[in-house]
Amino acid sequence: MNRIGILAISLCVTFMAMAESIGLVLSGGGAKGIAHIGVIQALEDNDIPIDYITGTSMGAIIGGLYAAGYSPQEMLGLIKSDGFADWSMGVVNNDLTYYFDKKEPSPAMFHINFGNADSSAVKANILPSSLINPLPMNFAFMELFSPYTAQCAGDFNRLYVPFRCVAADVFHKKKLVMKEGSLGVAIRASMSFPIVYKPQYIDSIPVFDGGIYENFPVDVMREEFSPDFIIGVDVNAGEPETDVDNIIKQVQSMIVQNNYTDIAPGEGVKIDVVLREFNILDFPKADSIYRRGYDKALLMIDSIKNNTQKRTDKASRQLSRSIFKGHTPKVAFGNVTVTGGSNRQNEYLRSLFIRNNDDTTSIKDAQTAYYRAISTGKLNDFVPEATYNRHSKMFDLQLRANMKNPLSAGVGGWLSSSTNSMIFLSANYNTLSYNSFDASLQGWIGQSYYAGALQAKFALKTSIPSCIKLEGVMSKQKFYESDALFYESELPTFIINYEKYIRLKYMIAAGRQSKFEIAVGYAHLKDRFYQSNVIDFSNTKQDEAHYKLGQVEATFDKNSLNHEMYPTSGNRFKIRVAGVYGSNSYQQNEIAENETSATDSETAGWLQGELLWDKYINVTNHFTLGIKANAVASSRPLGANYTAALVQSTAFSPTPSTQNYFNVAFRSNSFAAAGLLPIWTITNSLQFRTEFYAFAPIRKIYETTNHVPYHDGWLNDINYMGEASLVYNFPFASLSIYCNYLSYPARNWNFGINFGILLYAPKFLK
Repeated sequence: MNRIGILAISLCVTFMAMAESIGLVLSGGGAKGIAHIGVIQALEDNDIPIDYITGTSMGAIIGGLYAAGYSPQEMLGLIKSDGFADWSMGVVNNDLTYYFDKKEPSPAMFHINFGNADSSAVKANILPSSLINPLPMNFAFMELFSPYTAQCAGDFNRLYVPFRCVAADVFHKKKLVMKEGSLGVAIRASMSFPIVYKPQYIDSIPVFDGGIYENFPVDVMREEFSPDFIIGVDVNAGEPETDVDNIIKQVQSMIVQNNYTDIAPGEGVKIDVVLREFNILDFPKADSIYRRGYDKALLMIDSIKNNTQKRTDKASRQLSRSIFKGHTPKVAFGNVTVTGGSNRQNEYLRSLFIRNNDDTTSIKDAQTAYYRAISTGKLNDFVPEATYNRHSKMFDLQLRANMKNPLSAGVGGWLSSSTNSMIFLSANYNTLSYNSFDASLQGWIGQSYYAGALQAKFALKTSIPSCIKLEGVMSKQKFYESDALFYESELPTFIINYEKYIRLKYMIAAGRQSKFEIAVGYAHLKDRFYQSNVIDFSNTKQDEAHYKLGQVEATFDKNSLNHEMYPTSGNRFKIRVAGVYGSNSYQQNEIAENETSATDSETAGWLQGELLWDKYINVTNHFTLGIKANAVASSRPLGANYTAALVQSTAFSPTPSTQNYFNVAFRSNSFAAAGLLPIWTITNSLQFRTEFYAFAPIRKIYETTNHVPYHDGWLNDINYMGEASLVYNFPFASLSIYCNYLSYPARNWNFGINFGILLYAPKFLK
């Protein structure tokens, strides 16, 4: 063969190699789809190009990110980020929430939302429309994918790699091949598995996870791109068809159709990644899943190389990716519109995004406004969509709000192996506007605790968010001898504490995570108790102490804790100062009902300050160290009776299980306490907590033989408390099994189990 012939054959081979196309097909599989990233990395490490990509569900996320120019390591970094962990699980990051606007915590485990379905009917929305809260994901997908939708002008063929994903129109019983429109909406629709995620609406049709009709979209690759060679990655290889202990698997078995399409011999290769030991929500195990995909792809590399000629070296790939990213527009908003609510609601929500008449709203400012809006808890859904305006070279932000009905009810409480069990009921009315109005009527009914609270809050239209709040509370709490609350025969055996008060507050925001409030209030407090258990209870009336008090207080509160009872991240700093003045009287009923009782009364005033500080340091992915400090300083006089003084003193009860203890060693008008909390986070929901505290009264309260209280010495008595608990946090409540030890009295071990949310009605002084 002459030189010209050899050159012609060489040019022909080169042209054929250049014309050869390779398509990558990625299956669904939840967190197991992280293996797709490992496969892509292995392909890139061996210079094997990807010309087309199709994916379903998690395969659509990975495929969409790659099509948008993300490298495998950038994708893995995103999957492992705290942000991805939050929005994939529906967790609202407390660092982003607006503390001033957050609903105040309550013991309600379930909320029933009422509203007019039509003019003659009322409906109650009890069950959530999805297991995963959609609100964090809404903004994340808009932020993540809207620049690339703009760059490709809604045509997925114009992405860095041409892309298709599959969704399911279950109403018309057909698959939808997504190839144009909003990239974020398309990918979100492809992964919206029923029950777990809310569907996406496309042309007014609710669209679900594409895996229902095609979980391994080989047919889509053939029909849309017809590549010369197909590489398919299936992360569901060897999976059992159903699992009676897994509700998601059961739903999957019922709705996912058996229409699996394989890759024909000579058409390409299929990479089966076996991941039986991982589940669809195992995102924290990203590195292990990624490695499994990478290693399995390396085993198939020789087969792929033997059947393909086309190669793209690392430098060329980086250059082309860099050029593509250089044309990606930055997200900034020039126009904001809100729909879905009333005119006043829409205008109020829009005002959160438009500040100081600025011409533009940055993506960071939009995120701040979005999380402030959802912090109120008054939105079922809030869907942002960014549309690129080619005239202004900016984005228009359209937000679609789905308001909760203003009237709702709450049901919850606390079930405990102690005598502290109770149920909680509430009726609530909440509006959303410049002058939002929130009102609630709450009730606690339990073995040893009864309370009712009426609260009303009116928002003020001020440049810095502020409001006026009125609250009234009536409560009754009983402590019993049989509840292991009292430890010496000299101590009172039975106490009933009554409280009635009304308080008016002015509250103002002090940044994203802080608020400041000043309050005035008036209360009538009453304590009933026995001085000793060496008496004839049947023929003896309880002593009584009455307090009529006025109070002025100021509080600064900064809070980013991720859980009300069992936090594992965040910080809290709270400082409160108060001035109290009023009268108190003590009535002694020594022997029988018909005998004259002795009564002492006096007026007194005092100042009181309190400091609370919590900090949680995430040392590793599974270990957190908590630090807690609590101090109280008060000039309150002791009064005429030891028991009366003791009952009104402040208790240190840092864990839910210790909040019903009456332990004299951990009560004082002034004290300092500190604790360390090593916490092992086994899963996102399961934790093993250990807590160790030291408590030192600044001046301990003692009594004379005549039950007269007095102080003696400074910081001369330190006591200790430790607790270990296994806690599982459900989305609506917590289950804990605990064991604790208190240094006073000796051998004071306690064991128990709790379920629910333990929050009492607000107290007047504490």
